[in-house]
Amino acid sequence: MENNKHKIKLYIGLLLVIILIIGVSYAYFMLRKEQTNDNVIGTRTCLNTTLNEQTSRILLEDAIPISDNDGLNQTPFTFSVTNNCDSYVKLTITIENENRESTSTSLLNDNLIKVNLSPKGTTTGTSKLLGILTLTDIEAGRKGYIISETGLKGGETKEYDLRTWMDSNTTLDEGLGKSWEGKIVIIVNAEEEQPSWEDPGTGTLLAAIKKDNTVTTPLTTPGSETSSSSEAILASTDDDYGTSYYFRGAVENNYVEYANMCWRIVRVTGDGSIKLVLYNYNGLTSTNNTPSSSTPCNVTGNGLAFARYEGDTYTSKFNSSYNDNVYVGFMYGTAGASSYSDAHANTNPSIILTNLNKWYTNVLSKQANFSDNQLADTIWCNDKSVVTDTTFNPGSWTLGTNYDYAKNINYYSATKRFVQASSWEAGGTGPSLICPNDNDGGKLSKFTASDTTYGNGALSGYAKVGLLTADEIAFAGGAYHISNSTYYIKGNTNSSDWWVLSPSGFSDHYARVWGVHGSDSDLENYLVGNDFYGVRPSLSLQSGVKISGGVGSATNPYKIN
Repeated sequence: MENNKHKIKLYIGLLLVIILIIGVSYAYFMLRKEQTNDNVIGTRTCLNTTLNEQTSRILLEDAIPISDNDGLNQTPFTFSVTNNCDSYVKLTITIENENRESTSTSLLNDNLIKVNLSPKGTTTGTSKLLGILTLTDIEAGRKGYIISETGLKGGETKEYDLRTWMDSNTTLDEGLGKSWEGKIVIIVNAEEEQPSWEDPGTGTLLAAIKKDNTVTTPLTTPGSETSSSSEAILASTDDDYGTSYYFRGAVENNYVEYANMCWRIVRVTGDGSIKLVLYNYNGLTSTNNTPSSSTPCNVTGNGLAFARYEGDTYTSKFNSSYNDNVYVGFMYGTAGASSYSDAHANTNPSIILTNLNKWYTNVLSKQANFSDNQLADTIWCNDKSVVTDTTFNPGSWTLGTNYDYAKNINYYSATKRFVQASSWEAGGTGPSLICPNDNDGGKLSKFTASDTTYGNGALSGYAKVGLLTADEIAFAGGAYHISNSTYYIKGNTNSSDWWVLSPSGFSDHYARVWGVHGSDSDLENYLVGNDFYGVRPSLSLQSGVKISGGVGSATNPYKIN
């Protein structure tokens, strides 16, 4: 090591080749130590991790598109990773496709490749389409899809089974005579161990959530149906970071008292951070720093769930104008642009982002029991990806061949997830907590402040606060145009409709974003230029944030230290 201004990374590679009809993939390993970027290791003197290949190769004979069940029945490639030091290290397991940006018609698209990484001897890992996973930097401009993140304690070994196959939905035109090649790269970094769902630590909010709830299956179908009045559960699904645990239905044990306000827990993200949404602003405004109640979670009333970002004002436009696709953006580029990347570049802050930051500066940051260090830099998903499937047209719009910039008519992908293809009725493909890779590789939609591994870092200089997505509303119990009076999201919101972060579409010269109807608490799409919708902020707490007590009820909420 030259000096303490460098970080050592360990890269381990595995080459995979899949060819339709007959395919074989070969494995090789490379061990590389490099000194790049600023050192975050401090006085650490050991970074030594080894990988052992336990099977010589993955063999895919007569490869054709197959079901997930058949894919999981394949013989896996098995490997183990060992931390030879005493200190914890973080593993990021990625797949790199060096032809990812190629336009060659002889190559299979990453969206057609399924991968499953599971502990050795099991198939318990989630089978994922490679192309929708988060891209991360590997080195020298190379990028890999993150298929798993985990950690190794000192001396610990983890063993894995890896399976890959072509998705069963691959058509003849998409797959015949084409090939795909990729390489698994494992990146090992020295980091401080953080609490996780598997090991939540002691005295943390995360540990309390895990102890006080049993993960179960929803009684109703998220997105197509609202939660039932008897449904009050913690369920799970995938997100950008791994497995997320979300509250659904008439939940009464997800109250949190924090920063002199009351919040509701929406979900635990895959990295262990806890996403909250405001329930009672407790009288705190830009001109009043005295809480209205010492027990804010036990107070109900219309409009209490909205942020007073400027005096008593809590409603806002989403954006300054409405007559261009750019204005669906949390941040946006150039109106009238002739390309997607120019239109949706994260150059200008939206009105809603500006007002959220006013609230952070004028209200949240002034609370004596608040610390910005407690906030996690998780993705705020402003899904700017568009629907290019012309069979999806519930509004019978006149669709062209150009999408997503200027005044081109189009639907954004969230709409396809919540609405049926041929009518404005609840349904669609269903919600997802994985923020899709948009038309420019995902970095235009995944808003973060400093994390450029999962997000875009575009919120640098802005607060780590945002809005819920339409998908989070659907998982919580909402649906398009179906009233739900019993799920927890409805609490204290009756006075106003309110914004979420998911774009809906552009037609008739109007940009639209999804929101929640105040009295019915159903998902609706709203014109971004209207200024009478509420600002309901959300934030994510670090996985290690501790509590002083509470059981999550309104009368005895979890209290953040």
